[in-house]
Amino acid sequence: MKVGDAGPELLGVRDPDAGAPYVPRPVDDALEDACGQDRPLVVVTGERLAGTSRAVHRALRRMLGDRLLLPVADPHGADLAAVLRTARAVAARSGPVVVVADDAPPSLLDQLTAEVHAALTPAVRLVLTTRRTFLDAHLAPAIRARLADALVVVPGDPPIGETVRPVARAHAVLDPVGWSSRAPLALLRAAVDHDRLGVPLPLTPALLVELAPPYLAALGTPAPSPAELRGVVRQLLRADHGGVRLLHALPGGRTLAADRLFSHLADRDTAGWAVPEDLARELWHRLAPDDRARLARVALARGDDQVALWLATGVPPDDLEPEALYRLGVVLAARSAAHTPDPGRWDGGALRWLTAALDRADPDLVARTHRAILEIEARRDQARRDQARPDGEDDLAIPQARRPADAAPAPESPAAAPAPEPDPDPAPPSSRRLIYLRPRETSRS
Repeated sequence: MKVGDAGPELLGVRDPDAGAPYVPRPVDDALEDACGQDRPLVVVTGERLAGTSRAVHRALRRMLGDRLLLPVADPHGADLAAVLRTARAVAARSGPVVVVADDAPPSLLDQLTAEVHAALTPAVRLVLTTRRTFLDAHLAPAIRARLADALVVVPGDPPIGETVRPVARAHAVLDPVGWSSRAPLALLRAAVDHDRLGVPLPLTPALLVELAPPYLAALGTPAPSPAELRGVVRQLLRADHGGVRLLHALPGGRTLAADRLFSHLADRDTAGWAVPEDLARELWHRLAPDDRARLARVALARGDDQVALWLATGVPPDDLEPEALYRLGVVLAARSAAHTPDPGRWDGGALRWLTAALDRADPDLVARTHRAILEIEARRDQARRDQARPDGEDDLAIPQARRPADAAPAPESPAAAPAPEPDPDPAPPSSRRLIYLRPRETSRS
């Protein structure tokens, strides 16, 4: 299919007002310039409701309408190198190709290596739309540089979608008071949080039902049976609240998504809510470590630090940048100090995150990490003094972390955890140094 013949839904525009008249903006000129030049890579970022996907659709049709379109159907599972090989084969037979990926997650952005970038040519161009939180999700420095060189930012303050979408109706949908049964709202919240984090699992009806219990509990709703919840999912797919479809099926029919209007309101509106840690616990059991590492990076970029801490449990430190390791160590240290009734419960885990951050850190981060380590050490020393016996004997055996100038600590067992009791489910041996915080224990506070 030619780009000029493609409907907006092929480029990620799926809201009910996709066919409404387009409202021109100054950013359109920047987008058309980027598409009109021989730039092999164009990256467009904007927040929810900024109109990013629709603006890209317009610019591509105007500037590259005679080229062939190769949309990436599943950005989470796509092999970018394989997609570009297919595009080169098509270009050799039929002419120039534009590869388009809407809402590209970190799993796709991470694939933009030097080799993949070198494979882009004027005959095979790549256009990505992505969220600012995905760009801020601790990507490798070389990848960040490539993306920055190709970046066009769509302004979103205020988001243009707020002027063309029924925001008041969507706000009413998110108000628990308006529901006779809150089970539909619980399912909608689960779908919205799946989108807010960019979870790399297809949101099938079965997965949505499995993720619902924490949201039902938060709303004070007794959990219906799975069969009843599946019926509620079907109702949500059919429901139309004054022009707002709560759920819709993506192309192919098996994967669901909530209207993007709700994820925007969940983050910015009084009707919003925080992404629950219980969601991270559910996802922890369903995702491989590399996927959890990416999701933890997104959670950190969003400011959902406790969610990130859950997801990063058991992730090899080499899968995270030093800044992310530092953030996780600081978050765990704060949680450890506030733990009741056992302050300092996870100080050992916090120290392991922080010492892992020192391995590849720049000088500024090294200094901040040293200060964080010394703060934990000072707190542990104070705990030792507070709990010392009157006769001078020390009842408390608190292990000491290495000082910045000390030699590296001896390798730890992969199953080591900050809690003193043994882990009933130790991990298999591994040559990589792992950090285990044990999800069931980090949830207690």
